[in-house]
Amino acid sequence: MTTELSSGGRLLAERLGALLGPAGPGPRARTLTATATVTATDATAPPLPAYVEHLLARWSLLHDLPFRYLVPDARLLPAESIRFFRLDTAWLAQLRAGALAVGGDGSRERAGVRTLLPQVTAAVTEQLPLVREVQRTRMSIPVAADLLAQARATGELTAAEAEVPVTGFLLRSALVSGWPAMEVRAWTSDSLADVPSGADPDELARTRPDLVVELLRLERLSPSVLLALFRGVPRLVWLEEPPQSVQFGLEEDGAGWRVPIRDAAGREVASVPVPMRGAGVVDVTGLAHALDAARPLPHPRGGAAVALSLLQAPSRQRFGASTPPTP
Repeated sequence: MTTELSSGGRLLAERLGALLGPAGPGPRARTLTATATVTATDATAPPLPAYVEHLLARWSLLHDLPFRYLVPDARLLPAESIRFFRLDTAWLAQLRAGALAVGGDGSRERAGVRTLLPQVTAAVTEQLPLVREVQRTRMSIPVAADLLAQARATGELTAAEAEVPVTGFLLRSALVSGWPAMEVRAWTSDSLADVPSGADPDELARTRPDLVVELLRLERLSPSVLLALFRGVPRLVWLEEPPQSVQFGLEEDGAGWRVPIRDAAGREVASVPVPMRGAGVVDVTGLAHALDAARPLPHPRGGAAVALSLLQAPSRQRFGASTPPTP
């Protein structure tokens, strides 16, 4: 019985056939052809189509893979937990080999895959930084292929870049659904001298690009599970509340509440207790007078100055390589 191949399988089979050359009349001739092909230089292998390279790069970033392949047991990722990991390059190589072997599983096909795999692995590694741009519809697959071709022609891509590991984390928490636009940043240093806890991440990335670890993928796999992948090994990861919405609030102080006093630049310089008029109701006029008494301004505080003290900065959680684990 003859099994019909899909269009993708036929394409890969044709390219493997072009790589290995025509089959001989008998088993011995086919074996000699395959052996000769294995010893041939990889430079003679025809390149795969751009969309095939892109698809293999997507799979190398765990797109389209069943979640049970990542977390086979729910106990490995309990609620309100985060797990950091590094992708296994040998496992990814077998994934690509399996995709390339879609045209058949004979000795001739396996020899072709072994010959083609190093070239494909190098091309896929170059594609990794562009997968997210294509996923976010910022560019198309042909445009990404053209950019890579230009980078190869100008020598901007080096062999050292292909050796950069891919790391990441899985987060299972109510924060994922509560902060759907949560920002994730990764840095090469966890020193407070390099990355201050209150630093503006955009400003820090502009002034110290050497500290930035590139984000390759950030995606919610479910309402409570977030996956992030980085190009390199970060020593510090930030999870930050989205800054799009302005929030006001008070800081708890024992049985009462306090608000900070901020200067014109927004820096906290002191704090005052919050006067209340009834249960849970802030005496706004009394609060303005308390702020005026603690830090006078040229004119009595209005609504904008009071709001500056009530403004709550986005929450930020730091995960540093040098931070001792919480008992």
